[in-house]
Amino acid sequence: MLSRDLEEGGRSKPRVIIYSGKGGTGKTTVSSSTAVALARQNKRVLIMSSDPAHSLSDVFNTTIGRNEPKMIEENLYGLEVDTIYELKKNMSGFQKFVSSSYKNQGIDSGMASELTTQPGLDEIFALGRLLDEAQSGRWDAVVLDTSPTGNTLRLLAYPEIIIGGNMGKQFFKLYKSMSSLARPMNKNAIPDEEFFNEVNVLLKQMEDINAFILSPEVTFRLVLNPEKLSILETKRAYTFVHLYGINIDGIVINKILPTSKTVGEYFEFWADLHSKYLMEIDNSFYPTPVFRCQLQRTEPIGPDALHEVSRLVFGDKEPDKTFYSGKNFWIESRKGADATEHREVLCIRIPFLKEVEDVEIERMGTDIVVTIDRAQRIITLPRALYSLEMENYVREDDLLKLNFREVPVDKEEMELNVNKNVLNKLRSLRKMKL
Repeated sequence: MLSRDLEEGGRSKPRVIIYSGKGGTGKTTVSSSTAVALARQNKRVLIMSSDPAHSLSDVFNTTIGRNEPKMIEENLYGLEVDTIYELKKNMSGFQKFVSSSYKNQGIDSGMASELTTQPGLDEIFALGRLLDEAQSGRWDAVVLDTSPTGNTLRLLAYPEIIIGGNMGKQFFKLYKSMSSLARPMNKNAIPDEEFFNEVNVLLKQMEDINAFILSPEVTFRLVLNPEKLSILETKRAYTFVHLYGINIDGIVINKILPTSKTVGEYFEFWADLHSKYLMEIDNSFYPTPVFRCQLQRTEPIGPDALHEVSRLVFGDKEPDKTFYSGKNFWIESRKGADATEHREVLCIRIPFLKEVEDVEIERMGTDIVVTIDRAQRIITLPRALYSLEMENYVREDDLLKLNFREVPVDKEEMELNVNKNVLNKLRSLRKMKL
């Protein structure tokens, strides 16, 4: 399915909040403060980090579990995902095949072992572990502190990149079948059954993750500072996340300088600049709610200081509330020139689409590839559109509309097909009589 708007059913899940933002904006502080506030409301909470350069231990001023969640305080547990541990736990067969492939190319065994940690595994295992913990039944809420924005966008894209849409699944099945035929002739170069079983499990897990992050209980929040570069990067992330159908229910502006005439000319300039950018942020991300937090006099280290940050950000609101929910994908039925003509419009809401220069849409069987500047997504179409032809697409403000129509059938071709069928039946009858 495309998104929460086209999805039905699904069992109850804990509240999951994913925080991301440009490096240095304070997303670890904001995500940790959210977790502390929820835990002190007597909810069992897990705070996770998917950033390879983990900093949860630093902000809580205590050691955090890398393999299993470790208690930070009552009701609050922490986990910093360890890629090496997750790789050995879930993909030992994959690791063995990749390592042996490098060794066969003459690469030293130690180096070959290091090379088995493929790019993107941090994101893959973080998503897998997030799903496992969310489905464990142990938590009322899971808060994920992600790596800087670029890596987070890869994190969201990986499930579909790995699955590759319906065509990717078919290709994998074909490759597996061909490998089983070729393996007796070249065992060293062809993956064994354990490799394919693990990849199959990974593909299934990616499908589950794809459905999970689109569920209503999962929302995304972006943290930024009132500065030009931070705003521009957040806009790109905002567009990308919406393209994947994920709900963004909040924007948190962090490290706002207080407006005061007693701090000197240097800081007054920056405070005035922040005030200007605050208005731009409010206007740019409407109707998504925007929360604000001023730069503190001291570093917020430890649960008590983090709890105070949560009060500043959310005020008297519940931090795990879904503050906003809007449609990202939906289908509209339209009438054609002929009343009997079947037309459908797939609508995709893409914030800041008006500012985008390059938009490309390509259909590949039951998938469409949507490219927005440097962001690309493979979308599997709902079954209602499988048999329809994609006619064109149009841009209307922040909406991308893909027009589909019923494939017209040529009447002469239909008559010819009928005549052929009649002829074939007559020929078969003649053969029977002979």
